[in-house]
Amino acid sequence: MSALASSMNIAVSALLSQSAAVSNISNNLANSSTTGYKTTTASFATMVSGSGSYSNFTGAGVTVDPSQSLLTQGTLVGTESSTDLGIDGNGFFVVASNTDSNIFYYTRAGDFSTDDDGYLVNSAGWYLQGYPTDRDGNITSSKSAAGLEAINVDDYSGAAAATTSLKVQAILPADAEVGDSFTVDTEIFDSLGVSHAVTMTYTKTATNEWSASASLDDATEATSISLGATNSETLTFDSDGKLASPASLDLTVTGWTSGAADSAIGYTVGTVGATDGLSQYGTSDDTSDPAITLKTVVQDGLRFGEFTSVDVGEDGTVYANFDNGISYAIYKIPLATFANANGLEAKTGTVFAASIESGSANLVEADNGNTGAIMSSELESSTTDTATEFSNMIVAQQAYSAASEIISTVSDMYDTLLSAKR
Repeated sequence: MSALASSMNIAVSALLSQSAAVSNISNNLANSSTTGYKTTTASFATMVSGSGSYSNFTGAGVTVDPSQSLLTQGTLVGTESSTDLGIDGNGFFVVASNTDSNIFYYTRAGDFSTDDDGYLVNSAGWYLQGYPTDRDGNITSSKSAAGLEAINVDDYSGAAAATTSLKVQAILPADAEVGDSFTVDTEIFDSLGVSHAVTMTYTKTATNEWSASASLDDATEATSISLGATNSETLTFDSDGKLASPASLDLTVTGWTSGAADSAIGYTVGTVGATDGLSQYGTSDDTSDPAITLKTVVQDGLRFGEFTSVDVGEDGTVYANFDNGISYAIYKIPLATFANANGLEAKTGTVFAASIESGSANLVEADNGNTGAIMSSELESSTTDTATEFSNMIVAQQAYSAASEIISTVSDMYDTLLSAKR
């Protein structure tokens, strides 16, 4: 009788374990399209009674232990959104349930988009965390969990770049008369992105010698403008028409009525002994009508630009982009690593919580050799392989059916035993 009861219990353990296996398979198939999902594996282990030695072995059934291999890399698939983020390698994104929470969770699901308030949040409602930075990408907060904040990309209304360098490439007419003047119109931008028209004037003062000055087309836009110390700087050329001196001058503007900061612009005259800036040659077959030949005018200022989008570098730097071409860093996204990542505790929403088994999170920069790179416009696919899951399902179904047959057989044996007693 005890042997029959033991057989019944073993068969029941098989039914329970195979049911759990089918549940795992069902969950894997249900999440085959879930971003960042890691396949759950049902690991079976035998149970024994007695000593468990080969000479005194008594089976007690089977148990099952589901587990996820969180370090398994899913395939990265390209998308059209720059805020879709995938991790190529080790690490997890740090997320929180709301913008003010300091309780953090960890995920590989990087399908982030901006909500109505400008925060980056994934499809499960988890807010991406990062460190604020200056425009050069230097972190301005504590490099710990206390320094993290929900990333918001709506705080950047626009940006401008003041002109700091100016270069004119032109040929001055060597056949001009002393006293002849020629002009080049240029555009510069102040620190507020306001455009200003500046005229560069070149006047021949002697053989191979010119003076240069600058003026605002609208003199009321600033208090003063000066090229060099006197706004009448001497330029000299050698007998081959190449620049002899100087190579550069300072163009300064003070008292902008726009309210912008004073401008300090490096004006490049050219390379001494070369023709890459200003040079002096004959410019006309008709010496009675000499003219300046303008090649290019280059300056580095930019008008005010509206915010358009964000990009994320492989090291986790978040860049704000503007429609005038300006792009600068606003956040740095760290990655969390663990001593035992497979010890993390799974939570709803494809996130995990730190546990005793996993150890605490170590927040480090992405793509540093020990952590993965953050790939913008890519998402990590589920690691579920449907063919494998269907194969496992067939095996589990057969094992379940076999355990059911054992129960039926043991039931028949009980009936036979009871009939014998009658």
